[in-house]
Amino acid sequence: MLWIFLGILFASIGIGLPIAFGLGVAAVIMAVLSDIPLSILIEQSIRGVNNFPLLAIPFFILVGEVMSHGGIARRLMDLAGALVGFVRGGLGQVAITGSMFFGGISGSAVADTAATGSMMIPSMKQQGYSAPHATAINTVSSVIGIIIPPSIPLILFGIVTETSISRLFIAGIVPGLLIGFALMATTFIMASIEHAGQTRRFELGRLWQAFKSAWLALVLPVIVIGGILGGIFTATEAAVAALLYSLFISLVFYREIRLRDLWGMLIRTARLTGMVLLLLAFATVIAWFLTINMVPQTLVGQVQAITQDPFLLLLIVAALLLLVGFVMDLTPAMVIMAPMLTPIVTSVGLDPVYFGVLMAFVLGIGLLTPPVGTCLYVGCGVGRVSMEQLVKAMLPYYVALLIVLAVLLAFPGLVTWLPDLAAVRGN
Repeated sequence: MLWIFLGILFASIGIGLPIAFGLGVAAVIMAVLSDIPLSILIEQSIRGVNNFPLLAIPFFILVGEVMSHGGIARRLMDLAGALVGFVRGGLGQVAITGSMFFGGISGSAVADTAATGSMMIPSMKQQGYSAPHATAINTVSSVIGIIIPPSIPLILFGIVTETSISRLFIAGIVPGLLIGFALMATTFIMASIEHAGQTRRFELGRLWQAFKSAWLALVLPVIVIGGILGGIFTATEAAVAALLYSLFISLVFYREIRLRDLWGMLIRTARLTGMVLLLLAFATVIAWFLTINMVPQTLVGQVQAITQDPFLLLLIVAALLLLVGFVMDLTPAMVIMAPMLTPIVTSVGLDPVYFGVLMAFVLGIGLLTPPVGTCLYVGCGVGRVSMEQLVKAMLPYYVALLIVLAVLLAFPGLVTWLPDLAAVRGN
């Protein structure tokens, strides 16, 4: 069954069929070969999307839409400029810091690329950055948005593996900061080499003005992260609270959107949510087929026969995920691979929360690599550069991301200590 599924999946990718439909075709063929009634496919697909935590996805997507159009993102970028604009690299450092703010609210790498890129790239060109270099910084920093909570990929991982989404969110804080600092260090080095990125003298008055303008926006990550850490609400309830708050300040205080603007935001949110849910519905059917055919258990046994060393196992799995990321987008890769790989890593004593963050990060790198990298294509469109130019400019940043990956592989405690600490305090 596994080989039938993989054969149909790669054939679908080869002919350009959307992966969600490829999964549906595979499910029907597997059901026919197994003499299973097709009605069971409908039952399993409904079970896959009939899940309360999934409500967090459309709410966080809509939060990102409101941020982009309601003045929240722009004010956060202004604050980032006042905070780090004096560091060598100038607006490059601002773009990365802004992505850390923006990613901590929207949870979407693609939204981050589009929102920060459209604001920052023109100004970065004026500061001496080449178009490919400016685009590379804004594109690569978007991976922070899928690690720092909230994170849509971590929500999907929690649902398909029945792992605590709140713990996954908390676990993403330290790795997200590490990624941000690594990218800032790389930007510092590259700006020194290319003599790009004018710096602005640090001014306390400018920082105060930016803070006064953005402090209402800064409450958003406090609501999401603080509410979850404090046990006030779940990740799904945090998404609703964040949406209500972002709508309130955008409509009442900033007044940069009007009620009639919400219709377009809702349409875009519904389209993206529908894509995710259709994919998850068919992936649930595939996961059920593989489970009743003992595929996860068989894979665990075969991998354990190769090695039971956790570090070596992680290296193998990370290399596999990097290869998958080259040919498959993050969302389908997450819902397909997570149910198969999680039992393997947990069989050697690794925390599924740690693996969820690691998997999201590795597949996030795939968003930045050709030929399928979604953020890469968005970056090319926003920065108006060719794929070849952008990939070449991103090479130093690929190295930085791989260094962070090596650190997370060598020191799993960097990911798990904060959720473990929160659990101890909660008890």
